[in-house]
Amino acid sequence: MSLLIGFLAESPLLGSTPPQPGVFYVATYSPSGTHTDYDMARQAADAFAVANLWTGSVLVLKPTANMTCDAVPLPSLGMSSTTSIIGAGSGVSSIVKSAECPPSAATLRHDNSPNGELSRAWYQGFTVDANHVDLAACEIYGMSLTTFIDVACGNAVASADHELEFGNRDPNSVGWMDNIYIYDLKTFDSVTPGSGAVLNPVWTLDSLSGVTVSNGGTRPYTARYARAQLVGADISTCSSVPTLTPTLNSGSYIDGATITNAGACQSTAHLYILVQDGTPVTYGMKFSNMADSHVWMLRATNSSTYGEGWLNGSGDNSIYYERPDANQFMQILDNANGNRHMSPLFTDPGGYAAGIYSQNGTFQNALLTWKNSSYVAASGYFVGNDPQVFQDWMIQTSNCGSTSSRNFVPITTRDGTLSPNNPLPPGVKPQNIESCDGTSAVDWVVTEP
Repeated sequence: MSLLIGFLAESPLLGSTPPQPGVFYVATYSPSGTHTDYDMARQAADAFAVANLWTGSVLVLKPTANMTCDAVPLPSLGMSSTTSIIGAGSGVSSIVKSAECPPSAATLRHDNSPNGELSRAWYQGFTVDANHVDLAACEIYGMSLTTFIDVACGNAVASADHELEFGNRDPNSVGWMDNIYIYDLKTFDSVTPGSGAVLNPVWTLDSLSGVTVSNGGTRPYTARYARAQLVGADISTCSSVPTLTPTLNSGSYIDGATITNAGACQSTAHLYILVQDGTPVTYGMKFSNMADSHVWMLRATNSSTYGEGWLNGSGDNSIYYERPDANQFMQILDNANGNRHMSPLFTDPGGYAAGIYSQNGTFQNALLTWKNSSYVAASGYFVGNDPQVFQDWMIQTSNCGSTSSRNFVPITTRDGTLSPNNPLPPGVKPQNIESCDGTSAVDWVVTEP
């Protein structure tokens, strides 16, 4: 706790007593009506933070589940004050939304303040569980110089936009959530998804007419959330993208699919069926207008469409050791420029490992791998914007370790696979990219002058 207090408190004048944050323990409070012990402790800690704008308060969680009904936002005061939260570890302490209480925007939330960005709060060692009640687990807006260590956020309601969002929604301070320090941040969902199913598309001329089942799965699927979609480099040739719904047998393994739209695709050589399961959420982690920050170990493990979304205004961040998993890919939008993604590990990437739309940035020392031979593959990097947008995008040293897939395409543009008629945009600069198709070939080799 001494590190925390030293971090939060202002530097004292020589010979003076430094102001201290108030420390509040959930274990010392009792429930009152619909308010849980956590809710009552938060009321006391939040009130202290409001009354002590330069120190704030610290809430210490129980080493177990800390239920909440209120899910009230943290005080948005600007300056150096709010309620920091400390737990015994993300696998020990949790903040859990009660299933009997009405839904909130987020189980844990901090909003923008008219007084400016909050500075120097601290969040460490706990899980935030929305319990499939709240629209998000964590929403953190309007902060700077704030640290997050060993924090997990998950179980947002089905079809939510995100499990977690960091950013700034103040139109006058766009991009000013800055100098955030994140060490080991995770998103999750408690629904155990099925896995291992392999469906092969059957084409009649340019339309999807059926599927064959190579593998019904190695783990049972959920009837509510099992879904399938067409992915691959040739999706750009489809004037109408085929759609389908997987069907399950009595054992909850996939035994076929119903074609809901046959579609029309000029080329089908690089089209595959990606099967997913688990609670559908668009973004595991969503970063909007967060800049100049330092991030170590992002672990997006829930079955979201995008494991990470680096959206407009989220630029000039240093990101190390990302670990998106479970058929997700990373999305980098137009104005998320200058981000440095170093040593990411993409496990079982879905349509693509990363969709790149911004002007510039870096992927360095990436590893793409999959858990078994059922992975159908699509592409490593999707360069999805107008070729003239890209100015200085570096993809340097990307490989697949000991795994490979004959279907793999290292780089795809919005017009499909690379060809003399579809060259790589000149602003995209790959170096040492392994083909990952079993040939051990390395493309775009850099030779010394």
